[in-house]
Amino acid sequence: MTRTLNLALVPLLLLHLWLASNFELSHDEAYYWLYSKHMAWGFFDHPPMVGLIVKFFSWMPKSELAVRSGFIVLQLASCIIINKLVVQERKWIGLLLFFAFPLASFSGLFSLPDLPLLFFTAFYCYLLKRYLSQRDLTSVLGLSLVIPLLLYSKYHGILVVFFTLLAVPKLFKQKEFYLIMVLAILGFLPHLLWQHEHNYATLRYHFFERPKVDFSFTRLFEYSLSQIFLAGLFVGPIVWISVLKQKTTTDFDRALKFISLGSFLFFLLSTCSKKFEANWTIFLTPTLIVLGVQSDIWKKKWVKRLLLTSLLTVFLPRFLLVMDPDLLKIKRLKEFHGWKNWAQEIQAKCKNPILANTYQMASKLSFYLERPIHALNYRSRKNQFDYWPWDKSYYQTDKVCYVTDKKQFSGEIFLTPEGKELRLIDGFTPSELSIKNP
Repeated sequence: MTRTLNLALVPLLLLHLWLASNFELSHDEAYYWLYSKHMAWGFFDHPPMVGLIVKFFSWMPKSELAVRSGFIVLQLASCIIINKLVVQERKWIGLLLFFAFPLASFSGLFSLPDLPLLFFTAFYCYLLKRYLSQRDLTSVLGLSLVIPLLLYSKYHGILVVFFTLLAVPKLFKQKEFYLIMVLAILGFLPHLLWQHEHNYATLRYHFFERPKVDFSFTRLFEYSLSQIFLAGLFVGPIVWISVLKQKTTTDFDRALKFISLGSFLFFLLSTCSKKFEANWTIFLTPTLIVLGVQSDIWKKKWVKRLLLTSLLTVFLPRFLLVMDPDLLKIKRLKEFHGWKNWAQEIQAKCKNPILANTYQMASKLSFYLERPIHALNYRSRKNQFDYWPWDKSYYQTDKVCYVTDKKQFSGEIFLTPEGKELRLIDGFTPSELSIKNP
């Protein structure tokens, strides 16, 4: 059965390769592509894993597919690893459920940090189960490697380790545990040194500098509801109820339950003062599936029908990504279409070197014009462009073609494919804004 399941993923692999090559990069994907061009042990917004994966496939001809290929592979690898943890008689349920999880299902089509976190969480769970039963050298070295890789993906990975230790405190009595921790810290040390050298920029931004909002019961309710339906859409309530009712008879199952519930509560508390993002909990995909499918409720025909309905409802919309957003009248899709022509039109209008105001516009222009375009970040949030070096004189003495979304500037109005107004000011002198370069 396992071989049949794996073979069933081959058509999906081919489909995703085709889809990924037929719509343009999102703003963040273009930004992370720039990470891969300036690899370091850390970046302002995220640890470096997303850039490293893009870099690994840079041998391919430059294209959207080259940027996304690594994530397509990791998605299918995640699915295979998770299914190795699912009980034998429920492996097909586990496979269908994975692609009924909206975030897990779509994540392979985009080069974003969330999928590496999902993959390494799945790999961590696989190695943790082996370690709890065998404590052999393979599991010890494997966990020593996968824990820093979790953190190199997103800092959320620390929750996976923390709630494991909370669930299985006897780990503190095992000498192998301390070897794992020492090796894991050594593996993550280069990023910690990068943070120290950059005044802990990423940590300060995520924990202290991100905008805070007033407490809202509505927002807590929206977060909770979204987490339920992100666990398999229509079968999401069944998955969460199954996890809550699951009696954990093994250390491994108890660890999975603590990770699932603990992480949910952690982000619920975060939502008290911050706007939540749905992708925060994508790493719970392995824990929810492995625990959730153990319930006998999946034997019921109506539940299987509901699962298929969820799968189709989540799976079919991916075909919209390659369709004309004007034809469909779906504004959200305009982030993925028309940017190559847009960049060429801006280039044709500008006689001076181009300078964008935001990292989104600078990243899109850099990718589609195939040359570095820098971001000024004037009255815009700090990002990695504040750390990338460039020729200082370029901004203090030379005239540039300034592409900005700030309405206080007068210039030719130029629309983005999304319909957002930009100003093009050809002959602008950036030193007028008293720029301070890093």
